[in-house]
Amino acid sequence: MKQRYTVIIIFLAIAVLQCSVEKKTQYNIPQYLPEEKKAELLVNLEKGKQLYIAYCSDCHGIFKKGKDSIPNFTSKEIQNYAVAYKANSQQNHAVTKKLLPEEMSMILTFLQLRKIKSVPAHAH
Repeated sequence: MKQRYTVIIIFLAIAVLQCSVEKKTQYNIPQYLPEEKKAELLVNLEKGKQLYIAYCSDCHGIFKKGKDSIPNFTSKEIQNYAVAYKANSQQNHAVTKKLLPEEMSMILTFLQLRKIKSVPAHAH
């Protein structure tokens, strides 16, 4: 029984440590939004972040190294991608076709509102 508690305590300690080490994403949330809408938007931004990590970041980066030949998205690229997605462009790759419209919207909103420290190298 004592061993079980030790394992649980170790597991919880690791979980807490990982949470404290993970860098929190900051967002450019419009100030004019009521607090209730800000909270709702934050939930959707975090969902968009998780979807991005699951479906996009292996190639596009941001949270880990993406593929060298694939951009990490400038603001203009995000806008172009959003327009192409809404127009159901054939240029969008297979991943976007696997996502529900709400999921793609969450990803695009996440990309548009996340605070960026610097401009990606390919955007210079």
